Amino acid sequence: AVGLRAAALAALVGLGAAGGKGSSFTLPLQEYVNVVEVPVPLPRNAPPTARRMRRQIHVTEYYGKIAVGTPPQLFDVVFDTGSGNIVLPTVKCTEEVCSRHRRYRSETSKSSVQLAYEDDTVLQRGQTDRDTTSITYGTGKLTGEYIRDGMCFGYGVSKDQVCIQSDFLGVVQESKFPFMELPFDGIFGLGLEGLSTGTNFNFVNRLKSNASKIEPIFAVFLRALGADEDSEITFGAWRPERLAAGERMHWLPIPQDEAQDKGYWLATMRDVYIGDKPLGLCSDDPEYPRCQVAMDTGSSLSMASPYQVSVLMEAIGMSADCANFTKLPTMRFEFDAEGNTTFSMLLRPEDYLEHSAEGCAPTFQPLALPPNLGRMWVIGQSALRKYYSVYDAKNWRMGIGLAAHTAKRRAAPAPPPPPKAEAPAKKELCQDDNRHMQESPFSLPGCSSFAKMGYCKRFPPLASHYCSLSCGLCKPQAGSRGATASSAAKATSFAATGNVQSAGSPPVILKKDAGMTVARMQRIPLKQRDFGEML
Repeated sequence: AVGLRAAALAALVGLGAAGGKGSSFTLPLQEYVNVVEVPVPLPRNAPPTARRMRRQIHVTEYYGKIAVGTPPQLFDVVFDTGSGNIVLPTVKCTEEVCSRHRRYRSETSKSSVQLAYEDDTVLQRGQTDRDTTSITYGTGKLTGEYIRDGMCFGYGVSKDQVCIQSDFLGVVQESKFPFMELPFDGIFGLGLEGLSTGTNFNFVNRLKSNASKIEPIFAVFLRALGADEDSEITFGAWRPERLAAGERMHWLPIPQDEAQDKGYWLATMRDVYIGDKPLGLCSDDPEYPRCQVAMDTGSSLSMASPYQVSVLMEAIGMSADCANFTKLPTMRFEFDAEGNTTFSMLLRPEDYLEHSAEGCAPTFQPLALPPNLGRMWVIGQSALRKYYSVYDAKNWRMGIGLAAHTAKRRAAPAPPPPPKAEAPAKKELCQDDNRHMQESPFSLPGCSSFAKMGYCKRFPPLASHYCSLSCGLCKPQAGSRGATASSAAKATSFAATGNVQSAGSPPVILKKDAGMTVARMQRIPLKQRDFGEML
């Protein structure tokens, strides 16, 4: 049976692959957008009594279709250079969070191979001993088994397909949040080996193998907000027409060993300039005064250490109400480029701030990384929309060039029709769900302890969905068991300060760009982006 599946897998991978390496395919991407609230970082010279304001900002995930198995099973996946595994839900995950998405069925795929261990050992018939991997995404968690199958780009989109085989994690258990409401099914990690479960689970490694018919290179074009154009990812090549007129591709060398070890597509940066003033943020090591910078297509925000962001905010000089927006300086990142040259990535205020009537939300946020990553910077979508980016594992370099965006604005979507009158929804009980908090995959203490440890504000999605009573996020009806004067007063206080919505009210979402139209817009408030393997 294993031999037949291997033959089917070889046939699948051969689709659209005649003539050796050189196949390429461009996949259109859809967008999932919501609006989140982020803190405005304080400048380094802020007084101890300074209060951090919070502002709303758009966050986006870009996803497209892949086909897995023989016959093909279609999935929508997010393409993320900041993650190292391909993750798909399977029919073994019977929870509602999985059943609301497409699930992979290994028994219907002739090319599916079940793996016992991360070293590619095949699971034998009747064998029950197998390893799994668990991954944390922000406040969410999933557990997956090891599977190998063929994956194709272009099925249902084009007559041509590009296919390759890869190991992936087949999810057997995952938490409701943040996965429940997401419109895509899984995650397609495009990071390097250090972020992957094993060597063969890394998609970039599979592209570099002799079995691949695709060159180990891909390129990402992200739509400018409000522009009438589409985002895309190209595998096997990059498209010169995506560069602005007169622009050329600038190639940044990758420190290969360190990038593979950490798992991120890294470039080296000499310094950050505000206007013409160098900030000296990369001079910690006098023998090698460089910062490492990761390009992350899965992160809406750009990030650096709390110290570096505070220096950055101080140098920018943004006023609290952002009234000086039009006078703010240009930010310049000076990278090492091939040929012992440099490349300057220029970000204007509209590139590093999201400006609205309520003020400005910086797209740079502080992030304390694990010690093994050091003071690594992360450049996210706020900068990568402006620049077309290429990821070349064959020559171990990244390409950056000013992207060609259309000046045409996308028309605002038509307002939705008025809702039909429906029977009043049954009111949800104001109570704690201790059982689900204490069982896998969370395995957290009960809601009373959760609240006492100050987790209500640190993990608002968990507080809202499991511990609404203990965290004071609702007001129990008179006479409800477990209701206390303290919790009722706390709920009233929260409602008065605007930290939560009143029961039954629709979520309040601020949509700043009236010209933005996306395939689907889920309006759910999240604390901040789920950073995948980074945290």
